[in-house]
Amino acid sequence: MDWNSSTVEEKISFNFKNPDLLFLSLTHPSYAKQIDQPENDNERLEYLGDSLLKFIIVDYLYHHFPYLTISKLTALRDKLLEGERLTKLWFNLGLGESYPFIVTKEERHRLRVKSSNPFEKTLKALVGAIHIDRGFSQAYNWVNKQLIAPLLERHQKDSKERVSPDKQVKLLGDTLFSTIIIDHLYGLLPLVNPGRLSKLSKPLMSKEKQTKYISKITPEDWEIITAKNEKTSKTSFPTLLGTIYLHFEQQNHRTRYQNTQKWLIENCLDQEELLQEAIMLLLKDGVPQKWIVNEILGYKGKNYDQGRKRFHELMDQSGEIKIDGEEE
Repeated sequence: MDWNSSTVEEKISFNFKNPDLLFLSLTHPSYAKQIDQPENDNERLEYLGDSLLKFIIVDYLYHHFPYLTISKLTALRDKLLEGERLTKLWFNLGLGESYPFIVTKEERHRLRVKSSNPFEKTLKALVGAIHIDRGFSQAYNWVNKQLIAPLLERHQKDSKERVSPDKQVKLLGDTLFSTIIIDHLYGLLPLVNPGRLSKLSKPLMSKEKQTKYISKITPEDWEIITAKNEKTSKTSFPTLLGTIYLHFEQQNHRTRYQNTQKWLIENCLDQEELLQEAIMLLLKDGVPQKWIVNEILGYKGKNYDQGRKRFHELMDQSGEIKIDGEEE
């Protein structure tokens, strides 16, 4: 099909550096199958965007509604995330009649009233695409402008008093934690579907792993954390992560997310172990070794033998060796 990204970009008031990302965000799985590109649909971007959207909203609420209790903050968050509200925004942007690209016998106005419809899912995919294309700060600004500010700005009070600061930082850190993990897996494991990404993300956020992450915090980072709040819980990793985020925000608001993500990945995550776990999951699900070497490890064509060597190195380290059914 002829694709002109400017039509959509004008409607959403946002220009993409990579228009292919915008196209991908608008591609429903049914349409991807029709054009014989079943792996190029918007489900991965939706999975990423769903997490980003939650964090953007929590970030906004943390900074603009400090006087609300946790129960009221979470209730307000959930209202902003309602499917009907996201669907309404999609149509208000003028996108509902033509997007997403979808193959269906149902008319769009009938699809619109269904729960978990393709319009709200595509909006989340669009948020994910903006983040990948231009970074978290741009995604935050877009969601703020299009969704949050029009609904909440007029309700804000001047009060800066923070109710239950520890609980609020934990809420911020909890949401940030899952978003960074999902974002990292999205980039590390191209083409891996959301179901598998979810399976991999949950162990990375387990209580056991969180304890391990806390043990890796350096004395210098502890100084930063205690400088922000001497009473910060030293046993809650999400609270500590939220505190680190606020530190980076104070340094540079635009790069706060990227710097926190870099801090978490470099200080806490074992990349080799993560790749091993991902490969073992894919093998268990029957994914061919050749696909793993090509798409996950990034070795194609004449570099395949080198990739196969890398594959076996990872499997040897994990104690799992895959030889049967190996594809040349």
